[in-house]
Amino acid sequence: MTDPEIREMFKHHPDFRSGDGKPVVALDIDGTLGNYHQHFLWFAEQWLGQEMPSSTDINPGLRLSTFMGVPHHVYRECKLAYRQGGLKRFMPVYDYAAELTHNIRQEGVEIWICTTRPYLRLDNIDPDTREWLRRNSIEYDAVIFEGVDFGEGDFVTKYRDLVRQVGVDRIVAAADDLPEQTADAIFNGIRKVYLREQPYNRERDVPGERVRDLYQLWLRLRKDIAEWIATH
Repeated sequence: MTDPEIREMFKHHPDFRSGDGKPVVALDIDGTLGNYHQHFLWFAEQWLGQEMPSSTDINPGLRLSTFMGVPHHVYRECKLAYRQGGLKRFMPVYDYAAELTHNIRQEGVEIWICTTRPYLRLDNIDPDTREWLRRNSIEYDAVIFEGVDFGEGDFVTKYRDLVRQVGVDRIVAAADDLPEQTADAIFNGIRKVYLREQPYNRERDVPGERVRDLYQLWLRLRKDIAEWIATH
């Protein structure tokens, strides 16, 4: 059995560790590395047969179903169809995503992809996610999906799972687009948390340091990585 196969087998075990103490950067996918909202709203317009708002319109923290102007149960049906249809394999990628991950790993840092995609409910979530990463030359060392901990029987957020698997001291930074996720990363002790600015997260008191794009994120991370290395 190869090392990647062993890591895949044990990635959700509470005692799993990897990297021999290497620093770690955590990156979200949808809305951070990939343009999920534009892609989903395009799909919703076709699936529902009605015009959707532009993904560039300012959404002051509204629920996505409210922003779309549809009942929440209809939104959930649409989202399920989007996920089941394998559309995430060709979601648009943001500029500089491949370069960002290449640069991070060149510094000797592991990249852990952290996503809330429901891999336990749909069999295609994991393969569709990894195929999207492959197609877009996104480098990574591990993927964490949010879900139920079979050992403890409770729901475990992606950042709680990350901290448990690698230890908080190894985590240089995390980047996400959702305020509830940046808040959870901070709650779990991650020292640097970046918010990828989007039209739906522009409220003033959103937790996390704002970055406008992935190149700016790299400039911040480069400093964070240098500081981490200097103190360890």
